[in-house]
Amino acid sequence: MISRLTVTGIRSSPVPFFIKPITNGVAEKIDSGFLRPNLKTHYDFLEGQLQTSPDEGNFLCGKAITAADIMLSFPLQAGQSRTGFTKEDYPKVWEYLDRLQEREAYKRAVQKIIDVEGEFKTTL
Repeated sequence: MISRLTVTGIRSSPVPFFIKPITNGVAEKIDSGFLRPNLKTHYDFLEGQLQTSPDEGNFLCGKAITAADIMLSFPLQAGQSRTGFTKEDYPKVWEYLDRLQEREAYKRAVQKIIDVEGEFKTTL
């Protein structure tokens, strides 16, 4: 499966300067032809799911947080800086992620990562 990380690797690969336009072109074709449309499909689904979920979209599967919400927070957080989508594109998804990040349990988890790793990064 091709991932955004693969495309980033192609773009940043150490190649001679005259080959760089070719590798960038390949990466752009993969990104625009495969990754962005698939990501849009998934974000559209999540936006719709949050619009129709109980309690006005506070959580995906009900009125209380579930394991699905916790597990989905990781790729959504990574996606905030990597997908190119904005809060204007998917307001419910961004509000949902902000709400998850404001939870005390989330803040404790971030602090634990900082204690162990020395920092908390949401991007590569």
